[in-house]
Amino acid sequence: MASIRAKIKLKYVLILVAALILLGNRGFRNLLNNYREYRTLMSRKAELETQRSDLAKRLKETNAQPAVEQAARSELGLIKPGETVYRFPPPKESDK
Repeated sequence: MASIRAKIKLKYVLILVAALILLGNRGFRNLLNNYREYRTLMSRKAELETQRSDLAKRLKETNAQPAVEQAARSELGLIKPGETVYRFPPPKESDK
């Protein structure tokens, strides 16, 4: 009977010692905090890499000659030599 109680007490003492070592040790807590930060940074890195690839694709599309020409025509109203541009006023509310 005394042997069983001693084993139970020893078990609780070992659990208490292990808890104190793991939770009372700054190094272990710092290790856990660093691991959490590492996971956060890795997910942020993946997001940024996706964003970077999207921006690179948009840059290729923008640098394509037809896209630049269309943007210049629509935003700046530029025309090629010899072209005639017809502009019509927007319809009035009563015409709709």
